[in-house]
Amino acid sequence: MLVLTIIFSICMFPTGHAQEPSSPQASRIADPVKFDEWGDILFGDEKARLDNAAIQWQQHPRNIIYLVIYAGRRACVDEAKARGIRAKNYLVKSHVPSDHVVWIDGGWKQDVTTEVWIWPPGMGKPFVFPEFNLKQSEVRLEKNCKIKRRRR
Repeated sequence: MLVLTIIFSICMFPTGHAQEPSSPQASRIADPVKFDEWGDILFGDEKARLDNAAIQWQQHPRNIIYLVIYAGRRACVDEAKARGIRAKNYLVKSHVPSDHVVWIDGGWKQDVTTEVWIWPPGMGKPFVFPEFNLKQSEVRLEKNCKIKRRRR
């Protein structure tokens, strides 16, 4: 009985002290963080937001930047892919290593959406919720179009 009481006391009332991180690796983000999200904006505005993600990544350089891109109800063929490649190329030019930037085609939503997640390595990738997405039959795909901001 005494042993159980001691074990219970240790589990319920730990006496250790919190340690301050001693290295950049120790201060990495421990949980996935949705850093930003935007809709159909000009690429110049998107670059500013990607710059902010690159700055955040520099604070935790072991982490991975995941870009989840959803095309809109009206979309160019392979629009999410084109937007993902464009954003990744921009981040790589901003000195984020290529293997720390991953883009994911999220399918289609009502409006074009880009989500930026910053995750620790080894945690997999963000989950795309297809039940909230549009079906391909609900999307109007345009051939031979350029990825650009659409007027509302």
